[in-house]
Amino acid sequence: MQIETVTGVLSTLVGGVVAVAVAWISRPRQAKEPEDDGTEPRRDLTTIAGIAAELVRQGDELRTAEGRITELETGRQHDARVIAALRRYVLSLKTAMRDRGVEPPEPAPDDAPLIAG
Repeated sequence: MQIETVTGVLSTLVGGVVAVAVAWISRPRQAKEPEDDGTEPRRDLTTIAGIAAELVRQGDELRTAEGRITELETGRQHDARVIAALRRYVLSLKTAMRDRGVEPPEPAPDDAPLIAG
C-alpha cells in the first residue's frame, strides 16, 4: 500500500468521526419538563373548573401583592413626613443658633448634597 492510500483512508475515517460527532452534538433535543418536586399542586387548565381555580389563586396573589404595595406606600409617606419634620426642626435650631450669634456647622461633604435637597 502506498502512503497516499493510507493517508486518504485515514482522513476519510477521521472526517467520518468528526461528522458523526458534530451531528450528535447538534441534534435537536426535547425540552425537559421541570420535575415536579411536590411543593406546588398540579394545575388542570384543560377544564373550566381548573381554569376558574387558577384565576381564583392568581386573584388571591394579586390582592396580597396589592396589600403589600399599600403597606410600602404608607410607610414611604410616613418616612417623608418624618423627614420633613426633622428638616423643619433643624432649620429652627439653626435660626436659634444664629440668633445667639453662633454659626451652625456645615454638613460633612458626603452629606451636603443630600441635605441641600
